[in-house]
Amino acid sequence: MANTPFDAQHSAYAFLSYSMAVSPWFDAFVCVVPRAVENVVGRLLASPTDRDLQYGVPGLRVTAAVDFRTYHLVHLPTGAKMVIASRADFPPVSEIQRVGPYRETWSAEHYVGAENPLTEVEREALSRIPSMSSGIERILAALVSRLDTRDPSGKWAMGMWWYDPLLRPRPAEYRRGRKIALWGQGSTWDLRWNGWPSPEDLIACLTAPVIGVPHLTAAQRSSSEWVITLDGCHLTLRYAPYERP
Repeated sequence: MANTPFDAQHSAYAFLSYSMAVSPWFDAFVCVVPRAVENVVGRLLASPTDRDLQYGVPGLRVTAAVDFRTYHLVHLPTGAKMVIASRADFPPVSEIQRVGPYRETWSAEHYVGAENPLTEVEREALSRIPSMSSGIERILAALVSRLDTRDPSGKWAMGMWWYDPLLRPRPAEYRRGRKIALWGQGSTWDLRWNGWPSPEDLIACLTAPVIGVPHLTAAQRSSSEWVITLDGCHLTLRYAPYERP
């Protein structure tokens, strides 16, 4: 979220700073984080002691957890499900809930559960997010579900939006400070960033013959701007990895 008073509180892109395997299921978004489950969860979830739950992603809740190993999450406004786990063979919700929603007590004390309804500050934050067309949602879903994807022949890689798995050289003027911003309305949105992956890698991933998005097209407008189009919707990529003369 950008350009709103909730930018600092609800910005979730920091969770991209961790190495993980992304596994989109039919009914859930699964992230396997072998060494930093707690850190990733802490980037997304509010604490029940935070005033008005103002520091988490609005509406995100824990439904079941095993401390430091497995977290089943739900987004109350949409019903979307997410799992953050240290291993791919994580226990399902039903197994954890046989002994209660939390197998231990640490998570219950530090993260807000699904029994807590939306607060007014969360409702206000959600109300400030502009409407988004289904085409834009499909493009963004495609990006998220391919966060750790790389080309088997080594031509491109996504690198979780924070590093280059192919270890290619960076421009001498490359800025280390990462910035990511997404904003727009309806069928027209902008995505701005200044680090990995390069727009060429991103577009190569989304248009790859095997894993690409059907009917998605991309066109370059300038040295720092590309437009992705799907179902009549447009996501403009604005990229500035270093100062241009």
